[in-house]
Amino acid sequence: MKKLTVLYVYLGFYRDAGGEHSPLGLAEELDRERFSFEILTLMPTTSVIGAAVQATGCKIHELGLGIPHLKNPVGMIKVIRAYYQTFRRIKPDIVQTQSGFCNIWGRLAAKLAGIPVVIATVNFDEPPPRWFLRPFMHAMHRWLSTSTAAYVCIAGHLMKEQLRPYEWSRAEIIYQFFDLNRFLGGRADLPEVRAFTDPARPVLGIVGRLEHEKGHQVAITAMRKIVDAVPGARLKIVGAGSLEKELRNQVLALRLSDHVEFTGHSTQICEIMSHLDLLLIPSYNEAFGLVVLESIAAGVPLLGSRSGAFPEILENGEYGMLVDPSNPGALADAALAIIAHPAPALVKLKAARAQVLKRYTKEESARRHAGLYARLAEKL
Repeated sequence: MKKLTVLYVYLGFYRDAGGEHSPLGLAEELDRERFSFEILTLMPTTSVIGAAVQATGCKIHELGLGIPHLKNPVGMIKVIRAYYQTFRRIKPDIVQTQSGFCNIWGRLAAKLAGIPVVIATVNFDEPPPRWFLRPFMHAMHRWLSTSTAAYVCIAGHLMKEQLRPYEWSRAEIIYQFFDLNRFLGGRADLPEVRAFTDPARPVLGIVGRLEHEKGHQVAITAMRKIVDAVPGARLKIVGAGSLEKELRNQVLALRLSDHVEFTGHSTQICEIMSHLDLLLIPSYNEAFGLVVLESIAAGVPLLGSRSGAFPEILENGEYGMLVDPSNPGALADAALAIIAHPAPALVKLKAARAQVLKRYTKEESARRHAGLYARLAEKL
């Protein structure tokens, strides 16, 4: 089989988000004897993950156009034109898009450019378009589907939630991967699984961008009830984002300033997590949720919301406790139960280490992608 050129179309490496790991894993693990792998982005490369992509020798074509809004038709036309011209110049065998924006406009340009194989990556729960745009976007989606060879879903729940029934036969479940070695940051061994250092002063944590979908408001509200029951409890909020001021005001309103600490963004997640007693993951929805695997690797019991891929990863509670999302009372009660009796949570954590971490490796993700590319290329 001839060497295949794969062009991965992505928004850009600019914020070290979970979605950036997928193209990084492919850049690191795809067999360069079989595949020429390049990436096309709208944004400049500024993140740590982007630097890791560049270190592999993978070429990143940066258009530098930013992400235009639908209200900016001139900007949209510029992006589609730039995509089209790049596709015509590189002439890839396969174009794979990722993110809602790229899945629509990148596929449109690929269709117009006559790219033989087009793959769309479904990696987050895309909200429905505004009511007046729905007929147009639904028609666009159906038209683009006629030239889409496959859909890669990074978790099983996304197939039926984000794709139409007529697309299910083309869906491939290729899980988001977890790079354990990168997470450990040079450590030889996994951090020790330990019981609470001081049950009277438990340290809880949330790790994630300070954005609405992560559910920080729920956790802060729950913290009021937790502190009323365990006055020594503390909450560390690790991350940065647009909701920081709002969350700080919520902490003040609930008189929790002595119990909640905002630590800001950090890349030393393993080190931070390994000093927590319990990780709260109150997200309203997560397409995948790498933080679950990070918690398991760091040896921290977790309490997650029953949303997105969390039930899938944790086998519906077998490997970690789950509560209904948007329910601070339930989150507080479950956290207090773990604080009072941590042994069951530690048993789940140890079982998760033995089973769950083995499933989500970048080697397996790259192997599945390579198999998909080769299978689709046979039809060229």
